[in-house]
Amino acid sequence: MSEAASELDAGQTRPSATPLAGLIGGEVEVDLRFIDDDVFEYIHRSFLEHVILVFPNQQLTPDDQLAFARRFGDLYRFPHGPGMKSHELILPINLPSGVRRGRWHSDATFDERPPAISILSARELPSRGGETAFANQYAAFDALSEGMKRLLAGLEAVHDASSHNRPEEWTTHPVLRTHPETGRTALFVNSEFTRRFSHMTVEESAGLLNYLTMHAHRPEFCYVHRWRPGDVVMWDNRAAQHYPVLNRPDGEVRRMWRVTVAGDRPHYEAPADTDGG
Repeated sequence: MSEAASELDAGQTRPSATPLAGLIGGEVEVDLRFIDDDVFEYIHRSFLEHVILVFPNQQLTPDDQLAFARRFGDLYRFPHGPGMKSHELILPINLPSGVRRGRWHSDATFDERPPAISILSARELPSRGGETAFANQYAAFDALSEGMKRLLAGLEAVHDASSHNRPEEWTTHPVLRTHPETGRTALFVNSEFTRRFSHMTVEESAGLLNYLTMHAHRPEFCYVHRWRPGDVVMWDNRAAQHYPVLNRPDGEVRRMWRVTVAGDRPHYEAPADTDGG
C-alpha cells in the first residue's frame, strides 16, 4: 500500500492508487466528476508520489475536465496552440497517423515558466498503436553517480522552440530541478527543447547533453500507457518526460483533449545534507 493510501481511515470508502510500473505510475478508479475535498487531497498526494496517474472509464465533458484541472491551480495557455472554440483552454491533440519518430520531452520548457501538470483525456482512439511513454526524472537523477550530480548542480541549459520553427522563443533553466511541492531533485533536460549548456557552444555541450537526454528515459524509469476509451492520464511535467508513440495505422484517428496547469520558474536548491547532489 502506498504512503498516501495508508493515511486514509480504514472505515472510509476511498480510492487507492494501484502501481503501474516499478518506478512510475499509478491507476486510480474514481469518477472525476464527483470527488470531494478528501478524495481530491488523496489524489493530489498520490500524484506527487507516482508522478503520473491514470483514471480509467471517465465520462468528462469539457467543463468537467477544466474543473478538475483548476483544483491544482491556474491553467496554462500553450503558445501558438489554438484551443477549442468553445473552451479555449482545452487543447485538441491530433497527431499524424502512420509510423513516425517522436521525441522525448517535457512540455514547453522553452517557456520561462513551463507548465506544471498536463491532463489528457482520450476522446477517439485508433484500432491499435498511439501509446504514450512516460519517464520518471527523479529516478533519472537518483541513478546518476555522485560525481555527475556535483557536476550538474552548477549547470544551466538553454531551451528553445526551434523544433516548432520558433527559435526566437528561448530561455535558460537549471539542469537539475527542485520540485516545488515534494522538494525532490529531478533531471531537467530533454531532447526536443534543450539545445546546449549556458556559456557553451552546441558542439561543446553535445557529448554530455546527449548522454543525459538518453539516460533520462532508460527503460527501468518508464511506463508505457496503452490508451483505452474513457482514459484520463495526468502527469507531472516538473518530474516526468513523455513520448507520443507514432505507430498507428494510416488514416486512423487518435483524438485527445489536453488541459494544462500553469507552473513556476524552475530552480535548483542543493539538499542540505549533501555536497551539491
